[in-house]
Amino acid sequence: MSTPATEPMPLILDNASLKISTDGTETGLVELACLTNHIELSPDVSITTLDTMCGSRDYPGTVKWSLVATLYQSFDPDATEEVLSAAVALGTATAFEVQGYRDKPVGTDNPSWSGMVIPQPYSPINGDAGDASTVDLDWSLTGAPTKSTTPPAGMAAGTTDYNALTVAELQQLAGDRGLATSGTKAELVQRLQDADAAAATSA
Repeated sequence: MSTPATEPMPLILDNASLKISTDGTETGLVELACLTNHIELSPDVSITTLDTMCGSRDYPGTVKWSLVATLYQSFDPDATEEVLSAAVALGTATAFEVQGYRDKPVGTDNPSWSGMVIPQPYSPINGDAGDASTVDLDWSLTGAPTKSTTPPAGMAAGTTDYNALTVAELQQLAGDRGLATSGTKAELVQRLQDADAAAATSA
C-alpha cells in the first residue's frame, strides 16, 4: 500500500519580509514587513511579433523586473518615510530583499529573492479622510532578482538576523518565547541570541 503524498503547504503572506537598503548596501537593509500590505516581484516580458509568408509568430523579448509594493505610511524612525526617502536620495540603485517567511532562516523551504532596485519618487501622503495613508511603489530592478536557498555568510542554518528586525518585531519574538520584552534593541537582540544558543546547547 503506497503512502499518501504530503499535501503541499501554500504560502500565506502574513509573515513575509520586505527589506530596502537606505545606503545601497546589503548591510543597510531595513525591514518594512510590519508596514507592508502588498508585495510582488513582477516580470514584464516583451513580445516581438514577426509576420512572414508563413504567418505570424511571436518571440519572447527582453524581461524587465519590477518590485511592486503597497506600504502604510509612517514617520517613525526606521519606518516607511525614513527608509524610502533615504533610498530615493541615493540617486542610484539600492539593495532589496524579499522573503516568504521572515522569522524562518533562508532555505529550500524559505527562499529569498534579492537584487538592486532603482528608487523612484513616490507619493508621501495618499488616502481619504479617516483612512490610513498608503505608499505605492513600482520600482524597476537593474536585472533579474537572485533566488537564494542558503543563509547569508556568517549565519548558521536555523538562526535569525535579529539586527535586521525592528524593535516591535523583536519584542513580539521575545514575547512569543516567554522572554522579557523590555529594553533597548541591542538588549533584545542579545536576549534572543542567548536563547538560541541555549536551545542549541540543550538540543
